[in-house]
Amino acid sequence: MSAHDIEPYLEALPLFKELAGQGSLHDLAGICELHRAGAGEVVVTEGSEGDTMYVIKQGRVRVEKRTTYQDTYTVSFLAGGDFLGEAALLNRDRRSATCVAETDCELLVIARPRFLEFGDRHPAAGLVITRKIAGHLAHRLLSANEDIVTLFSALVEEVEGSILGE
Repeated sequence: MSAHDIEPYLEALPLFKELAGQGSLHDLAGICELHRAGAGEVVVTEGSEGDTMYVIKQGRVRVEKRTTYQDTYTVSFLAGGDFLGEAALLNRDRRSATCVAETDCELLVIARPRFLEFGDRHPAAGLVITRKIAGHLAHRLLSANEDIVTLFSALVEEVEGSILGE
């Protein structure tokens, strides 16, 4: 798949929409690689070091987390136009979840070293994308904080109920 084929797809996505009509979008499309994942294939593994972001072009991906007892539970499902592993473009850290192809998938892969080179060549475009990713991560952090408060409140109620013999 060529940059010419990828560019219109990227242009339609909210993450890259602001780059529409700019040469930087064509160059961004040029650093993307197409990866096909079969149904059931693990795309990323929780705890592994990551240096790639994936944009789902086609298919459905299941996002899973492990408990301390190594049980897995489904956090969410992602589909065409969604992305995963975006934090890897900003830093080299461990993957926060396992992502499994629920169906046959086509994924556009952006590697961190190529994204950093892209940002050096197109600083304004790199900044736009980085800000969008930061906003997405901040939204997820806020949502996780709300979940923690909900879980903590439920735990407190459970403990108080046990103490009071309810």
